[in-house]
Amino acid sequence: MNPAQDPIAAVLLAAGAGSRFGHRPKSLLQRDGQPLLARQIALLAQAGLERIVVVLGHHAEQLAPVVQAAHRTLPTGVKLESVRNPNPDVGPGSSLRTGLAALGPELQSVMVLLADQPLLQAADIVAVQQAWRARGEGVDLVMPTHEGQPGHPLVFGRALRQWLTEHPDTTGVRDWRRTHPERVQALPVDHPRTTCDIDTEADLQALAAEHGVQLHWPDPAPAG
Repeated sequence: MNPAQDPIAAVLLAAGAGSRFGHRPKSLLQRDGQPLLARQIALLAQAGLERIVVVLGHHAEQLAPVVQAAHRTLPTGVKLESVRNPNPDVGPGSSLRTGLAALGPELQSVMVLLADQPLLQAADIVAVQQAWRARGEGVDLVMPTHEGQPGHPLVFGRALRQWLTEHPDTTGVRDWRRTHPERVQALPVDHPRTTCDIDTEADLQALAAEHGVQLHWPDPAPAG
């Protein structure tokens, strides 16, 4: 298959503990009445991704029903599944490997994004896909950047996948990127949608003040 036509699968990371939110699952925060996790799944489908693996860990019991409900709304042909990282505290590298294992080796181009990116739009996902398909020779990672800050979604291929299999779970894409800068292609963007995620109550306040986006916990709020 022509690399430019190679299908891209998505790994959506939602395994965190939400420790700075009182150990609540932040991907259950709702924008316009929709959980962020469900919103990300919908955006991936809108952008044409047909294989989506959601990696759960902490709060898996609360998030799995969101994935199941999202599955019922997806277009025919989109394959969505969730897998559980048994050791999510090892870090995002461990969760990423859990998602890659679920995809299997036949899908070489992989998009990775976070469940708690409240500003992301389908057009941002499409732009990263297009940049990957038009990447320069020797490029193994395409990553959006805003004002020098790396963001998500990012896309990588066979070489980085192989590197991950050869290194411990405590390492991840960031470690590879730091040692292989010549194989990274940045996609500069003029907005913070790809770099904005939510970690604290202060982030929620800033999101409302700077972007006019209100996030709310479902009622009743999920127990920790």
